[in-house]
Amino acid sequence: MDYITVREAAEKWGVSPRSITYHLVAGRIEGAVRKGHMWLIPATASKPRDRRKKKETPSYYTLLEQEDSLFSILDLFPIPMAVFSPDGECSFMNKAFIDFFCIPTPWDIIGNFNVLQDPFINDKLGLTDYLKRVFSGEILSVYDVKVPFEEIDNRYRSRQRSPIEQEMYQDITNFPLLREDGTVAYVITVFMTKHIYQSRLDTIKAKEYIDTHWLDDFNLDKISNHAGLSRHHLTRLFKQFIGITPYSYYQKVKIEKIKEALGDLTLNISEAFNSCGADYSGGFAEAFKKKIGMTPSEYRRSLQTDVCDNSKQPGQGSPFTANYYKPICESDEPLFQTAELFPIPIQIFKPNGDIVFINEAVLKMWNVKDTSQIIGQYNLIRDPFANGQPELQDGIRKVFGGEVVLISDVRIPLENFWEWYKTRSPVYDIEAIYTDILNFPVPGADGKMAYMVAVFFTSRIYQGKSEVARAREYLENNWREEFNIDSIAKAACLSPSHLVRLFKKHTGMTPYSYYQEIKVSRLKEALRDKNVSISQAFLSCGFEYPGNFARFFKEQVGMTPSQYRKSID
Repeated sequence: MDYITVREAAEKWGVSPRSITYHLVAGRIEGAVRKGHMWLIPATASKPRDRRKKKETPSYYTLLEQEDSLFSILDLFPIPMAVFSPDGECSFMNKAFIDFFCIPTPWDIIGNFNVLQDPFINDKLGLTDYLKRVFSGEILSVYDVKVPFEEIDNRYRSRQRSPIEQEMYQDITNFPLLREDGTVAYVITVFMTKHIYQSRLDTIKAKEYIDTHWLDDFNLDKISNHAGLSRHHLTRLFKQFIGITPYSYYQKVKIEKIKEALGDLTLNISEAFNSCGADYSGGFAEAFKKKIGMTPSEYRRSLQTDVCDNSKQPGQGSPFTANYYKPICESDEPLFQTAELFPIPIQIFKPNGDIVFINEAVLKMWNVKDTSQIIGQYNLIRDPFANGQPELQDGIRKVFGGEVVLISDVRIPLENFWEWYKTRSPVYDIEAIYTDILNFPVPGADGKMAYMVAVFFTSRIYQGKSEVARAREYLENNWREEFNIDSIAKAACLSPSHLVRLFKKHTGMTPYSYYQEIKVSRLKEALRDKNVSISQAFLSCGFEYPGNFARFFKEQVGMTPSQYRKSID
């Protein structure tokens, strides 16, 4: 029997080699055999029906018209995601978003919140120009954004948990889903939590004491003794880390308990107050009205109205219950279609580690063109590169064991790809890519792992003049070390004098200035953690405090380290 190669079959049938490879892996080409790393296809074989996409009109575009299917796939992602229409109106939030931000009533946001018109985002955060670029079709990220829990809580009255005992910083990535004609169908916003700074333990101890002694009268002396602080010091720290005074927090807890008691219709209002250690005729009734916006009796009537409304409309509860969007993958086609729509790299693997899908963004970003050498050939679990790095190896083991794993700042082995696949284009000027890899299992209809999805969020790219790119990469990977121009020049394969001239020509600064800029950026990050002193923050970055770098920091930032720390609040 005569056989033809994947490339020959692709030319014969007028489809891409990538499409042929998918059919081969799925067993859809009768008589095909695999010899080592090569597929052989009977010359008489019939062209398979393309179930995943057609060349003329890719089927993944049709998913944009099927909101339920698209949103059900986004619900599989274990990180917060929000979807916006081209006019800025929120169309969807996945379960991870609702859980993370503790949104009690999603429909307060969906169809009602417009990111392009929101004053907090546009005016206070100053993201107007950024959003205009995003909604015109660009892929953009903002880094180290402090999560505005207080704004969210005030606006949507989240009651599920209070995040005030910690500060979180996120990287926010925005990208469009484009229609076939190139217009924006949706904009997706992804929130990746990168830094969590816990509040001081003594402040948390005081907060926990109030949480467990809310029935008692407020006693600052007892709270201070429990935390091991003076009254004045506790009040100052509590307000700094929690955002309100100990008494205001005590009052907040008390009012929440009163609200719960008012829901018990067997108690009259006075009895509800007494059950919470408060006098209805005292100051807490006025505090209740000021905080909630209605009197206790008005609040109780609103509860009774809600009960009546619910009894009239059975089954009209929140659509975001456990049964609304099932977090399972009932079919692989919508999963692959969604991944193809994403303009950021995505790979999908079987539970045994075999790769079954890579989207177009992978090929573009990594300059790899012939997928026939990847699909059905590559196994992540057996990859020598991954197994040679402990963090990667451990992450892979965990995700195939069913865990969600984020592996940060991984250097993509582009050199290996180019060597294996012989595909580097002469105009491709990227020397190195670093990426955060979100790995998560996708359960099938039987509840077992059907696929493992890896999403790549690019964190650093080094491109342009290759020697300068290598020098920048070295400096950013070795910023804790003493500056050594000889080591940097060796990494760039240049003499020190030649490197300095070339570096300044292409970046506008010397290698040493670039090194100092990195140090300042890292020190800013360290100063955000209020559990460490300013001196400890300096030491973590390889500096003494006070010292020369404190003066240099003030020159570059325009304020002292202590002033900068205060400005963060």
